[in-house]
Amino acid sequence: MAATCAARQLSLPAVKASAPRLRTSSRRTSVRVNAATTPIQGDGKVLFAVSKEEFEAHQTAAGDNLVAVQISTKTCGPCKVVYPHFAGLSEELPDVKFIKIMGDHDADTRALMKEWGVRVVPLFFLFRNGEKVGEWSGAKPDVLRDNVLEACTAAEKAAVVEA
Repeated sequence: MAATCAARQLSLPAVKASAPRLRTSSRRTSVRVNAATTPIQGDGKVLFAVSKEEFEAHQTAAGDNLVAVQISTKTCGPCKVVYPHFAGLSEELPDVKFIKIMGDHDADTRALMKEWGVRVVPLFFLFRNGEKVGEWSGAKPDVLRDNVLEACTAAEKAAVVEA
């Protein structure tokens, strides 16, 4: 007797995305991106790297732009929780390259994790022009957003797209 499965489509409530808000003080202008409150399904504009060479190719292609890297593993629960917010930021900040590396994918990625000294996941790195400009761990969407925006140039912040 053949069993049949009917695929059910999940219907999620629509989330109304608000426009990014500009805050200006006498010394600086900041942009409030609501990525932490509007995670997306799917990968957004996140690129995947499964080797050091592939990562370096993505980094070279980014040129002067910021590169945000999330390091995860297949069994990391917090990695799965924060990833939709990482993908949401990739949609809102088109000038920033977002790359995900699965540290337990194969021997190449495990070697890269060892070279970088990765001890905990999720781990985030920010690179600009091949130089590391930021590093933190944890699955807090607000910290993710704040750290990425802090490292963005004015031009990268100006290119914010509503999610």
